[in-house]
Amino acid sequence: MRRRRQFRDFDGPGGLFQLGRLFVAAIIMLVLVAGALAYYGSTLTPQRHKVEKVLPDARFPR
Repeated sequence: MRRRRQFRDFDGPGGLFQLGRLFVAAIIMLVLVAGALAYYGSTLTPQRHKVEKVLPDARFPR
């Protein structure tokens, strides 16, 4: 059996509809990724750093 080769024809009457569907799918993916990054960024907290005081003595500063 021979298979028919399928190709996308954006110049035909249904091609504009198919191109629109691809564009909508890309926009939806972009919105989902942006939402996921926004959620991930909102859950992050800065790391706590220990602050050490340096008490001056007779050798400070050299």
